[in-house]
Amino acid sequence: MDIRKLPAHQGLAWFRLAIDLGSKNPRAVFGAALLLISTLYAAVLVMALVLSLLVGGASRQGQQPDMKLVMLVALALAMLIIFLVPILLGGLMHVVREAEAGRPVRARDIYAPLRSEHGQKLAWLGVVQVLLAMFGGALALGLAGTDYWQDYMKAAEVAMQGGTPVLGEPRHPGLLFVVQMAFNYFSYALLLYSIPLMLFSDRSLLQALGAALRAAVRNATANLLAAGLFIGALLVGALVAGLVAGLFGLLGGLIHPTVSAALATLVMLGFATAALVLIAGAACFAWRDTFGDPAAEPPPVPVHHIEA
Repeated sequence: MDIRKLPAHQGLAWFRLAIDLGSKNPRAVFGAALLLISTLYAAVLVMALVLSLLVGGASRQGQQPDMKLVMLVALALAMLIIFLVPILLGGLMHVVREAEAGRPVRARDIYAPLRSEHGQKLAWLGVVQVLLAMFGGALALGLAGTDYWQDYMKAAEVAMQGGTPVLGEPRHPGLLFVVQMAFNYFSYALLLYSIPLMLFSDRSLLQALGAALRAAVRNATANLLAAGLFIGALLVGALVAGLVAGLFGLLGGLIHPTVSAALATLVMLGFATAALVLIAGAACFAWRDTFGDPAAEPPPVPVHHIEA
């Protein structure tokens, strides 16, 4: 697969395009992001309900809950949610792509990949993310040392009990920071490139992962510039959203605590929606510029004569 070499400033172009995203069809784009959040939230609620029924049913019968069964059910439900995340992200990218191309699309088209063979394959990216998380955890454990993580767990327990935690230093703090940054970059690049490669470019899981890895290396400067801009924008946005949520919470508290909580939740929900749209849009633009989008490129002009 051809991977275009892009200049570093292309990351700034992706950031600008993502900021303007949704102007052509805001109802579909932002509605799809809201559906993504709502779907994942509903899945977590179902998981909590099932687990509470298992534990509560045993307690009502005067028995201790079977923790092995509870952990097994929790693991199965958590894996289902992990499988669902890349599919819904692919659906959001589908809505973004169609809206930016000027084609008719609706917010509920975020579920289109669930009916697509290519979209269903996206679930395997959830397994890849689990494996990467396990590898990253083992790598961090080896660099920081087992003593550091034991002290970290003790400090977390002390903090939960209201005490003042004392955290030691990892064995190789500088190396640990560099390795974690590099690991996070490649893991996110693999996910965000592989989704459109599988969904739009008709690539298999292994083909998409290989192409995503090569693109992460070949266009590292553009990707890192875009990542830095987005992290900065999200930090500023989170700070502003927190201040606005606090202000609305105070104003709503003058009416009723429920109104206060509802207004603060709406503000943070709006921030999360905008952040999702930015990330999905930037990933689509990066995939398009790196690999090309056949649906956006003009068809070849047929030749009916021979020119000398």
